[in-house]
Amino acid sequence: MNHTVSRDRRIALVFLLPAVVILFVTTIYPMLYALWLSFRSYDLSKPFIPRVFVGVANYVEVLSSQAFLHALLTTFKLMAMTLSVQVVLGVGIALLVTQKLPGMAVVRTLLLIPMMISPVIVGLVWLFLYFPELGYLNYFLSLVGIGPIAWITSTGWALTAIAIADIWQWTPFFMMGTAAALQSLSPEPYEAARIDGNSRFDVFRYITLPQLKPVIISLLFLRAIDAFKIYDIIFVLTKGGPADATEVISLYIYRQSFTFWRMGVGAAASFVSLIIITILITFFFKSLQRSQAALAR
Repeated sequence: MNHTVSRDRRIALVFLLPAVVILFVTTIYPMLYALWLSFRSYDLSKPFIPRVFVGVANYVEVLSSQAFLHALLTTFKLMAMTLSVQVVLGVGIALLVTQKLPGMAVVRTLLLIPMMISPVIVGLVWLFLYFPELGYLNYFLSLVGIGPIAWITSTGWALTAIAIADIWQWTPFFMMGTAAALQSLSPEPYEAARIDGNSRFDVFRYITLPQLKPVIISLLFLRAIDAFKIYDIIFVLTKGGPADATEVISLYIYRQSFTFWRMGVGAAASFVSLIIITILITFFFKSLQRSQAALAR
């Protein structure tokens, strides 16, 4: 018996070993190397110069850098703009597409298409739409008497332009998750509310929304982490400009590492970002636990 268990354990280890090796090579080792690098001065343009240990100097520089603080603020502004609209639109569209109407299955499928497209392709599509003179967006605005807008070349509009593209791509994510949750809700409370003569708004406010709250918080949690790392669309549309108006954390790390060749500073900024994401995760988990506890009561 013991011999059989020992053999099964060895077989399991043999099958697990390739996955463990791949995980170490692709994830654990690069993270440990980046952590080691964040405490050293390393100029990528001079790779043969020894990596001198500088302690927490890179972290101090990142946290005291106006460019980093500006990138952090821009990241949170973009997250606030996109997530708030995506939640409202996603829940509203989910309420619509879960109605028992002809063709809704096809509509749901079509609405999911933007989410399936690569962010780089999305960026290129919106780049054509945003062209000042030849873009379709300004053309349609001109038909109603609105002059051309410098969507991606104006500091006042660039971040909004990126937010619009991100909202277009990721609203279906909230729609899909909310629609799945709506279809799993128990019908009994709705039947009781209908008998009592409650309005649709009251039913949504007091029955539907409290039950959807844990799902919405979970979707926000996933999107917030992804939005904090946004890079592709911004790089294609503005490359962080104009005048750093759209430079977010990921672009700041990229510039420090591969434009200014300061790999140590870039690695330190990456770990500061990791700490911020960890704080966000903790906040969302606590909010989710509170909402589930309230729902259980």
